[in-house]
Amino acid sequence: MLERNDVMNTLYKGIAEMTDKFGFAPVFPEGVKKNELPLKARGENACFIDYVGNSGKLRLLYSDGKIFLLLGEPDAPDEDDKAFKKLATTLMILDEYDERDVRSALNELCDTLDEQFGVKELAKKNNKMPATVSKSAAKSGALSYDPLTLGSRIVGVYPELKAAYKENIDTYGEFLPEDFFVNHANERILETIRANEPKQMKKLFNQLCDIYDNGTNETQNLIAVTILGAIHNNAVLMKNIMPYLSDSMLDPVIEVNKILGKSKSARNRLAHPPKYKPKKKKNFAASALGQQ
Repeated sequence: MLERNDVMNTLYKGIAEMTDKFGFAPVFPEGVKKNELPLKARGENACFIDYVGNSGKLRLLYSDGKIFLLLGEPDAPDEDDKAFKKLATTLMILDEYDERDVRSALNELCDTLDEQFGVKELAKKNNKMPATVSKSAAKSGALSYDPLTLGSRIVGVYPELKAAYKENIDTYGEFLPEDFFVNHANERILETIRANEPKQMKKLFNQLCDIYDNGTNETQNLIAVTILGAIHNNAVLMKNIMPYLSDSMLDPVIEVNKILGKSKSARNRLAHPPKYKPKKKKNFAASALGQQ
């Protein structure tokens, strides 16, 4: 079982480099020394750490089994979080989660800070990874989750897939989701569904449901067909996932699995997606002459 203050201390130390980089300094409550955790308690079920900087007031909040990263005006009040906007929300159920979940939450917080305050460039020869869609952008409706973000979030659930994810992008110069899921990620996802361990199932399906409900059509198809379609309508596995599907996912996932359960040719096409064809570079001269 995790201790709340230990979790907050790990996150506080883990994001220190990022908060320093983006000009945020922790606010130390009266009586708390500079080398101590600047934690403020709010009743029995919540606590927070505030930071101040030119971009406003940043708040790292634990409340009712969740970690929040909030951003508000410099004078946003201590006692009320409504004056802040949510940058990130991560489950942190103390009596169910362990240190791996804390590390996963820390990675998400660092990514969120980088997305909000840093500059992410698309992949170039310097091997920088392409930018994913942030939660704040998806929730606001400014952008929808894309396949790249789906892959990145699955790597957050299964860190051992990070090398395969990066190799996929390096090999093709872009993210090829069918290759990543069919040849790498689906195996790990199906292992989780077979084991049906509640904590890991929640962790997986919290990501899949969020991405599906706020994703592009292509991304939704990847989840319903390429990933969950790999169940092939197996009765036990379908029963395992039912409690975790969002309302919008339920009917598509059931229908896809009915088709794949009956059609061997459809299963073969799913297991052997078309070979990758690089995008053709547009010939602007030919286009202008009407030859393309």
